[in-house]
Amino acid sequence: MTPLYTIAFLLPLLLSLLLTPMVIRFANRIGATDAPGERKVHTKVMPRIGGLAVVLSVTVSVLALYFLFSDTLPNLFDGSYTTPIVIVCFVALFGLGFLDDLKPLSSEVKFGVQFVLAGIIYFAGFQISNITNLLGSGVLDIGILDLPITVLWIVGITNAFNLIDGLDGLASGVAVIACTSIFLITSLSGQIGAAIFSAVIAGSLVGFLRYNFNPAKIFLGDSGSLVIGFALALLSIQSTSKITTGFAVLLPILVLALPITDTLVSMARRLIGSFLNKGTEAPSQSTLGRINGMFTPDKSHIHHRLLSLGFSHRSAVLVLYMVSMFFAFSAFLFTEIDSFQKSVTIAFALGLILFIFIKKLSYYEMAIFNNGLMMPFYKKWIRKQAQWICVADIVFIITSYSLSYALVYLLNPVSLEHLNFAFTLALVLPVQLATFWVTGLYREKMNQLGIANALHITASIGSAVGLTGIVFLLTEYLTMIEVIQFLIFNFYFLLTLLFVYRIAYQALSFWFNRDKKTGKKVLIYGAGEYGTLILQKIINSSRNDLKVIGFLDDDPNLEGKLIYGYPILGGHWVLPKTHRSHNIGAIYLCDEEIRCENLKRLRSIASENKISIKVMNITLQDVKDTDTGEEAIRIETAQSVSSM
Repeated sequence: MTPLYTIAFLLPLLLSLLLTPMVIRFANRIGATDAPGERKVHTKVMPRIGGLAVVLSVTVSVLALYFLFSDTLPNLFDGSYTTPIVIVCFVALFGLGFLDDLKPLSSEVKFGVQFVLAGIIYFAGFQISNITNLLGSGVLDIGILDLPITVLWIVGITNAFNLIDGLDGLASGVAVIACTSIFLITSLSGQIGAAIFSAVIAGSLVGFLRYNFNPAKIFLGDSGSLVIGFALALLSIQSTSKITTGFAVLLPILVLALPITDTLVSMARRLIGSFLNKGTEAPSQSTLGRINGMFTPDKSHIHHRLLSLGFSHRSAVLVLYMVSMFFAFSAFLFTEIDSFQKSVTIAFALGLILFIFIKKLSYYEMAIFNNGLMMPFYKKWIRKQAQWICVADIVFIITSYSLSYALVYLLNPVSLEHLNFAFTLALVLPVQLATFWVTGLYREKMNQLGIANALHITASIGSAVGLTGIVFLLTEYLTMIEVIQFLIFNFYFLLTLLFVYRIAYQALSFWFNRDKKTGKKVLIYGAGEYGTLILQKIINSSRNDLKVIGFLDDDPNLEGKLIYGYPILGGHWVLPKTHRSHNIGAIYLCDEEIRCENLKRLRSIASENKISIKVMNITLQDVKDTDTGEEAIRIETAQSVSSM
């Protein structure tokens, strides 16, 4: 089959090289061009019906292969679906994309046609009727869910490729990588028709890349991206139809990991972003309208984020090529794995890598612990509702007891067989909850926890666990060694759960203030106790319009260190560079020992860059009060130092 596969790749490649220049001229003649715009990366008018060259190359090549090798390929599509119906669907989808390239169609029309075509493909016999059993061997029949899953998969992948077609050569190159992976999988599993078709598409796209890679001379357009996405959706399903080893259900997902990830991330961040902006938008906008915001086009796709992070056009495309190749290779690797344990391990590793990759893109909307989305909920329903704290502690006590019981049982399986789990839990729960109440744990102010509060929480939990040990010793359910084991586990789990719950609001507030996108940007001059004090005041304030960038300090030994996660950038000499990077609005001067010459330089630099300087004074003054005679404490913060 090697000569056949070679011809299947080289023939469309040559045809695409010859046809694409003709299509460029044709596109310019009929006005099928794409003008620069707000959401566009290109800066000049470009022809946009490159899909015509790709489709013609594929069509001519498939017909030539069918007639030249009719004995070898009696059915090019391996009998998985009715060929004439599939051809009609491809023609209809190409027509839809071509019309959209000439004059943009509404999203309702485009999605409607795609759903109809996907339904036709399903009823023609191309169905996702079973998936690999992740918990055992064989496959699982998904029953009546096969229709919606098949249709959603086809429509989703079709549009995913349309979404990533935002940089020169990106969609075409990713499709080549996906086709190559599918070719390897299907050829090794004996699916000749699918292997031939994937080789033909790969060859036509490689030839097209000669004119589509940066700087591009023509764009793929909807006429190309929709057809390629549709073809890859079908081929990705076909590639796993005869594979039952490992997590075969993950193969099509891994092959198309980049477009799938970009689509899901785009929908998620748009949805979250619509609720983050709730306070700034028109109050008449409904929840349904915000949900519809998931489908609003923008300029924040993965490839756009790489450009904003400093990657060049070509570098961003090459990085995404490498990402696609990595996951395509992983898909091929899964076909060679027949161990459940290895499959689980690799799947977990791939998920972790994908998570890190998305995190590196710095999507503010996706950082739900940093963007303030969780804070109103936590503040309204948890921090200000005492009953929620008590309910949470009950859940934590039950969870901690269950985990401790399980671990002690693993260490002593025989001796704990007589221990009644439910009965002992009924004894432990009220004892620990009452101890928390008596020791004053519920009088702690959760949004202002410090070292003393942490010690108090630890002591309360220690008392509760100690009383639990006494209960076990008096009831003689456990031996002394088992009681000690249980107490150690119980103390650790309770301390972790209760402490994390109580500092959650402070952690959310810290992350939000550090990473928020709005607010006047300030620097704190002085990394001593006064500087730390004003930082805490800003962080703990529920209403502030300040964003702390970091600290300035003239001590060279402090440069590069962190205070509560905020960097010490250096002395006054780094101010010009920092201002260029962050557009600093003010400096809070908290260093009482600043040298006069350094202060003069600081004021000079700040004046040149129109940066205000404010000083923090903490003074104790005697107040002559004839009634009380008490000493009053006056804390002055952020006073103007214009007189300095």
